[in-house]
Amino acid sequence: MPSRPSTRDQILQSASVLFLAQGFDATSMDQVRQHAGVSNGSLYHHFPTKNHLARALYEAALADFHASLLQAIRSDPDAEAGVRGLVAAYLGWVLKHPDRARVLHELRRTTAIAGVEPDWGALNAPAYAALRAWVAGRVERREMKPMPFAVWIALVFAPLLQLTPHWLRADKPAVPRDLRALLADAAWAAVGSLPPGDAR
Repeated sequence: MPSRPSTRDQILQSASVLFLAQGFDATSMDQVRQHAGVSNGSLYHHFPTKNHLARALYEAALADFHASLLQAIRSDPDAEAGVRGLVAAYLGWVLKHPDRARVLHELRRTTAIAGVEPDWGALNAPAYAALRAWVAGRVERREMKPMPFAVWIALVFAPLLQLTPHWLRADKPAVPRDLRALLADAAWAAVGSLPPGDAR
């Protein structure tokens, strides 16, 4: 028998449903409280303001995304397998958890997380540190082109970030297999190993 969600998780789940259905600005804390079936005391004990609630929801989705993404390099694959695996992991997470992906995209582009002083560098730091170390190892073996890490991130993930909102507009998001292969090919072509004899 599945365990009952904690009060905090009930509140986060209700906030996700309401934020995505009617928007952050149109959702009140009392609507979240009623949807979650909790008391005022419980709601405000966990989340003093709606912005704190939005940030917690964003952080939970981001942590889940990072954990899924890093599985692609946990076994320390070679460069090509790792890059292709990262693209596949990104797509797999978006398609498996479309509501969490919507949370990341919707809250990122609103004022929902203003006022709680989010440190986005700190939120991304653990995942970026793991990716940076793996990339550095592959560059040292000359399996990937040397480049600033921010450029590497953009070349591998920017096309996915650009297309994700389009996929999420569908009731049942899907990415055709040929498009998945194309995105993986493009990422690898952008950051892959130097041609033989290239001394850069």
